[in-house]
Amino acid sequence: MSRRSEKVGNTLQKALSEIIRLNFDFKVLVSVTEVDISPDLSQAKVYLSVMSDQEIKDSVRNELENNKSNIKNSISDFIKLRKIPELVFILDETIEKAERIQRLIDQANISSVQE
Repeated sequence: MSRRSEKVGNTLQKALSEIIRLNFDFKVLVSVTEVDISPDLSQAKVYLSVMSDQEIKDSVRNELENNKSNIKNSISDFIKLRKIPELVFILDETIEKAERIQRLIDQANISSVQE
């Protein structure tokens, strides 16, 4: 990732976090964990962490997808770019995967201690 892409990605992450906090009334914690922007700045993959069950996670992602044009308009208040990148919202499952791996390790440790 180029230095410019990285800088724009970091700025977008902060802007999107603020936009979601101010403009959406989600009843669960929603965090923008990462923004991966293409080298030509035309597309931004926005990774979201949603602390809830899968149905609500999908609902949050769908609501953001359905409001993409409003979100892009709000981004222009934070960042001055010639063209705002196309946004792709992706649920970030990293935390859940890490917790599942930790549970498996804990279970393996308990099993080995009991033997």
